Amino acid sequence: MLKGHGDDTYIYKEIDINFSSNVYNHFDHEGLFCYLADGLDKVVSYPEPTPVSLEAELAMMLGLGKDEVCVTNGATEAIYLTAQTFRRSKTAILMPTFSEYADACRIHEHTLCSIYALDQIPERAQMVWLCNPNNPTGSVIDKDELMKCFKAHEDVIFVLDASYAPFTLKPQITPKEAAELPNVIMIHSMTKEYAVPGLRIGYITASKALLQNIRLQRMPWSVNQVAIDAGHYLLAHEDEYRLDVETLMAERERVAEKLQKLGCIETWPSDTHILLCKLRMGKAASLKDFLAHEHRILIRDAGNFEGLDSSFFRIAVQKKDENDALIEAIEEWIIS
Repeated sequence: MLKGHGDDTYIYKEIDINFSSNVYNHFDHEGLFCYLADGLDKVVSYPEPTPVSLEAELAMMLGLGKDEVCVTNGATEAIYLTAQTFRRSKTAILMPTFSEYADACRIHEHTLCSIYALDQIPERAQMVWLCNPNNPTGSVIDKDELMKCFKAHEDVIFVLDASYAPFTLKPQITPKEAAELPNVIMIHSMTKEYAVPGLRIGYITASKALLQNIRLQRMPWSVNQVAIDAGHYLLAHEDEYRLDVETLMAERERVAEKLQKLGCIETWPSDTHILLCKLRMGKAASLKDFLAHEHRILIRDAGNFEGLDSSFFRIAVQKKDENDALIEAIEEWIIS
């Protein structure tokens, strides 16, 4: 695992506003907390060896067969299981993106190369990993372009991380559409969608044939009872966790504009609530420490993404007053 992921609040203990993790921090979890507290007596017994009850519920919700969903300990377990299943593949990763794809593939002896556009897929590639919407840029590849690519490379397994799909207005490939293709594996994150990163709930959707092999790698009891219970609760209360994406996108535009007007920050175009920013002078690590220690605000130093340097940082847009506090604090750092 790369040191320096987002949400390192375990290092910066006193943080009031967290922009560093790509979740929206303002869902009301009180109902979830009460539900989990009422069921804590279950932790004295083993959970299901494989979380079949949650898989069945997700399958029904997504219009998939029960063999086309595999629940995992966060999206990260899904990534490592997939890399393990197809170990020693010739693998391309669309960059810049989440470091765990490369880390998982290295552990399982893939031959790796980086690409920066879908038309750069090497002729001998067996796998391609891509994040759509992408982390850290927030950009979305057009759905039709993706489908054409999948069909043009029938001998290539595509791993499509759709963890940030709930945070964009752009059309997305659905789990049902992906499961109908023999060469697409989709990764999903309830962690991101419902803002529960501490619970680690993710899942894979794909055709039965692809998932059958991935399931063979999964260790028993990888998803604990509290996470399973939380998954059931969140799916049953989905309406309480619906984002106003249109308002969030408008706020992202406003924040990008304000940051640009500071004069020494460039912001990358984004189709989500994620904003990748570049300092024209100075290092993101210095800005991060200043914000954390002086204002109790946390951002993501993005200099350790392949293809980026020490001037890059990333934020996930939050509420207007929090965003304004961030902008004012950055301005103070600039003039100090």
